[in-house]
Amino acid sequence: MLNDYEEEVKEWFDEVGLERNPFTLRIDPDLFVGYEKELRKLTYHIQEDRKFAMVSGATGAGKTTLLKLVEERFNGSSEVLYLSKPPEYNEMVDIFTEEIKPSLLGRIFGVNVSIHDLSSYLTNRLNGNLLLMVDEAHEADVKVLQWLRTITDQVEEIQLIFAGLPTIDEKLKENVETLKSRVTTKIELTTLDEEETRDLIRRRIEDAGGDGISPFTDDCVKEIYEKTGGFPREVLKICDKMINWALENDKKELDELKGFEDDMEKEEESKERGRDFLKDLPYKQREIVKILSEEDELFPSDIAEELGTDSYKTKQHAVRSVNNILRRLLKEDIIERKKRGKGYVYFLDTKTKNLLVDT
Repeated sequence: MLNDYEEEVKEWFDEVGLERNPFTLRIDPDLFVGYEKELRKLTYHIQEDRKFAMVSGATGAGKTTLLKLVEERFNGSSEVLYLSKPPEYNEMVDIFTEEIKPSLLGRIFGVNVSIHDLSSYLTNRLNGNLLLMVDEAHEADVKVLQWLRTITDQVEEIQLIFAGLPTIDEKLKENVETLKSRVTTKIELTTLDEEETRDLIRRRIEDAGGDGISPFTDDCVKEIYEKTGGFPREVLKICDKMINWALENDKKELDELKGFEDDMEKEEESKERGRDFLKDLPYKQREIVKILSEEDELFPSDIAEELGTDSYKTKQHAVRSVNNILRRLLKEDIIERKKRGKGYVYFLDTKTKNLLVDT
C-alpha cells in the first residue's frame, strides 16, 4: 500500500497530467532531439562504408544518445558492437570473440586467438559489416587506440566510430597520429537552439503522458534556454529540479525561474551556515520545525492544523503541501518519521534538537 507521501506525489502528477517525472537522466534514443545535421552526416558515413568517424562534445552534450540511436538504426543491417567504455588491452580479444563467435569446431576444440591473430580471425568469421562504436574514447589507453586503428585498417568489413570529450582530438594528435589522420568524418556536438530546447522538453513531457510543455509555460522554457545555453544535460537537470520543487510547493504551473532559484539559493546558503541555517529556512519549513520542537510525533494533518488551513483551497490541499515540505526536511535530515497505524508521525532529528538548544 502506498504511504501518505507516495499518494500525495501520485495525486500531484495526476493533476498536472503526468505519469512520472519526465526529466530523470536516462538515455533514450527515441527522445533524441536536435543535431539533425550531425545525425545525417554520421548516417551517410556509415552507408558509404567509410572507415573512421569521431564524435566529440562536452559531458552531457548527447554523444552516448547519438551512438545508441545509430546502434538502433543499423542493428538490422549490420553487426553492431557498442562499447560504453574503451576496453583494456587484455580484454580486446575476448570482447571481439564473444561478439563474433568461433566456428562450431572452434568452440568444440577451443580457439586460441591472440591480439596479433585477431584481424585474421575477424576477416574469416565476419559475415557482413561490423559497426564498432567506442564511447568515452578519451579514456582509452594509447595502446588500445593503436590496436583499434590496426584492426579496423586490416579488416575490410569493420567501421570504427569513437566518441569522447573534445580532448580526444589533442590526445590523438600527440599519441596516435595514424588514427587521427584516418578520420574522414568529424562530428562535434555543441548545444541546442531555443526551438530544439523547447522540443527536448516537450518530447520528454509527452513521453511521460503529458501534453505539450505543460506544466512549463513558454516564458519559463525561454528562461531555461537562456539559463542553460541549450546544453542538453543542463536542460534536463534544471527541469528535473523544477518538477521536484513544484511538487514540494504544490505548484501546478511553472511560469518562471525566479521562485525556484530563490529557494535553491536559500537552500545552498543554509547548507553553508552550519548551525545558523535554521533561522534561514523558508518560512513554512521553519514554522514546521517550531511546531515539532514544541510537540513531538505529529501526523501531517496535525501539523497542517497547527499551521492553519485557511489559505488553502481545502484541508486536503493543506496536508499535501505539508507532506511536500516534510519530504524536504527529511531529505535534509532535519526531521525523522516512524510508522504509526496506517500513517507516519514526524519528529525532530536529534541533531536538529541540539541545534535549536544551541541557537
